[in-house]
Amino acid sequence: MRPRHYLFFPIAVYSLFAGGVVCAEVVNIRHGTTAAISTEKIILALAKEAGILKKHELAVEVVLITSGGTLATQALVGGSLDLLATGATPFLHGYTEGADIKIVAGVNNRFPYTFMARGDITTPADLKGKIVGITRFGSIDELATRMVLSQFGLNPKSDVKIIQVGGSASRLAALQSGSIDATALVSGYSNVGRKLGLKVLMDLAEKDIEYQMTAIVAREDYLKSRGESVRRFLRAYLEGIRYYKTHRDEAIKKIMEALRTDDRSLAETDYTTRSRALPDDGRPTLKGLQLAIDELAKENPKAKNIAPRQLIDLNYLP
Repeated sequence: MRPRHYLFFPIAVYSLFAGGVVCAEVVNIRHGTTAAISTEKIILALAKEAGILKKHELAVEVVLITSGGTLATQALVGGSLDLLATGATPFLHGYTEGADIKIVAGVNNRFPYTFMARGDITTPADLKGKIVGITRFGSIDELATRMVLSQFGLNPKSDVKIIQVGGSASRLAALQSGSIDATALVSGYSNVGRKLGLKVLMDLAEKDIEYQMTAIVAREDYLKSRGESVRRFLRAYLEGIRYYKTHRDEAIKKIMEALRTDDRSLAETDYTTRSRALPDDGRPTLKGLQLAIDELAKENPKAKNIAPRQLIDLNYLP
């Protein structure tokens, strides 16, 4: 067993929906997510409405933790959650500090970010001396931001000022108000940004970069004591992925609800991006995990000797 010295503390969570109990054999699972329009939230909502969760005798409570993947990982380690959908970067922050956690499935295996700026910033050089917003330090969008700035030939530590702003909706609003000059936005919000006239400086989604944007993570003690529950959940989840991909109109409607928009074209673009990134077999990307390890190792020496395969346990996939 790895040493348990990963710090955690209570945080507020908000339940988005809960599956109803249908019989005495129903398994109740608290599943964390860090984004209101996350792929896994939409898939689980569709799975509930289509009767997939009921078929597998599951009652899934999706819990939104808006303060980012690092705090969500702490909630998982602390026992407030049974499973968590989070990215490789916040997962690795916990793992390198001794958290006994494993990746049991992949959700989104591509970088879905678009790096966007205010309309008067037309070239990467214009970013020098400007303010760039991220969710919080240690987040996936911080990693995306640093990668983009490095590709622009800018030093993330000295050429720009990086500040913590909050989730995608907050960063989009901050861009509109001018309180930040640029940020990396996930699909959905980046499409809204395009409609608002924001400048696209780099579209990471178009580059089709393998990265473990989202994985399903569990504590090792939960896997040992509730392994069959995890298997049941993953069977339902993979069926939910198939439903998502074969019921396009229903999925688009759910995305429109999540984005709170009547603009179907925004949701269609978002659906296409998410579908491309979803692994049909639920397996994480080893290449994408290695990218996260390599990037974290630049700042944290503890990550240097980690191999992707030691992070995962695929024994629970069907």
